[in-house]
Amino acid sequence: MLKELVTDKVYYRIFDREFTESSHVYAKYKSNSNEAEIDNNLKVILAELAVDNILILNQTHGNTVIDADIIQSISEHEPEGDAAITTTNNLALAIQTADCAPVLLYCTKGKVIGVAHCGWKSAKADIIINLVEQMRLTGADAIAAVIGPAIQQSSYEVDQQYYQDFVNQQSNYQRFFIPSTKADHYMFDLPSFVEMKLLASGVNQITKISEDTYTSPAKYPSYRRSCHLGKSLQHSILSTIILK
Repeated sequence: MLKELVTDKVYYRIFDREFTESSHVYAKYKSNSNEAEIDNNLKVILAELAVDNILILNQTHGNTVIDADIIQSISEHEPEGDAAITTTNNLALAIQTADCAPVLLYCTKGKVIGVAHCGWKSAKADIIINLVEQMRLTGADAIAAVIGPAIQQSSYEVDQQYYQDFVNQQSNYQRFFIPSTKADHYMFDLPSFVEMKLLASGVNQITKISEDTYTSPAKYPSYRRSCHLGKSLQHSILSTIILK
C-alpha cells in the first residue's frame, strides 16, 4: 500500500520480501541478471504503484546525482549514479538496498522528489549534500526525508581501518562508533550517520524506519548476513517514491 507524504501529491512504498508478487531482482546491469525475470518484476511494481515508468540506477557507491527529467527513454537506461531527482508525475524513483540505507526525499510542497543510495562510501562522499543541493536548484523549498530499513549499529561491526578512515576525515565522526566485543573493532551506526548528513543539509523533518535488515531474514535481504552464511545474494529491497 502506498504511504502518503504530501496530500494527493507525494507517495512512497518499500517493497521487501513480504511482497510476494516479485522475486526481488531489479537491476539488469548485474552480469548474471535474468532480463525476463527483471522485466516481470518491474511490470508488477509499476502496476502496484500505478505509474507510467520507474528509474532503476546502476548504483556504484559514489556521489553522482541523476536528473531523471532529461533521460529520453527511462525504460532503456540504468544510468550510473547513487541518487536521482524528478519533477515528473507518475515516474517512480527507486533505490535498491540490502543493508545500505535508502533515503527518500521530497519537497513538502510536492514540487520535486529525490532518492539516494547511502552505503558508507556514498554517505561519506556527500551523496546527500549533492542531492539536496540539486533538489533546491530544481525548485524544492522545504525538504523532508524518509530513511528506510538498513543495517543497524548492533549488527554492523567494522575494523580499525574503517573507523580510522572516518575519524581522519572528521574527528567528531567517532560519535557514530561504539567499541565491539572484538579487539580493534567497532559497531558503526550508519542510519544515524545518514541522518546527520541530512540535518547538515538543512533537512530537519526526518522519518526513520529503524528496522535491522541483518536480523530480519524473513522480511529483508542482507548482504552482510549472506556473506556470513557463505551465500550469494541477488535480492534487493526496492524503495520507491512518486509524484502524482
